[in-house]
Amino acid sequence: MKKVIALGLLLGLSSAYVQAEEASQDLKDASQAVIQAKGYTCEKINNVIPKYFGGSVDVYCDDIYHYTIKDHGGRYVVEVHE
Repeated sequence: MKKVIALGLLLGLSSAYVQAEEASQDLKDASQAVIQAKGYTCEKINNVIPKYFGGSVDVYCDDIYHYTIKDHGGRYVVEVHE
């Protein structure tokens, strides 16, 4: 639960600006926890890219999976990209 709350805070902060450097380990850990909680595979985070607007992040896992996590009023939705 703490990781989900941390992801919410990080999504809120990341919507204001995007860092040019690699995403923080906290954002990676929280993103991985949300993806796995929704039943998807994500053993290793390759990259996490916060979006400028909309409170979402793109997550790349295991060198093959691409997910987008969106905040819908405190409820996180994971979209799978094929």
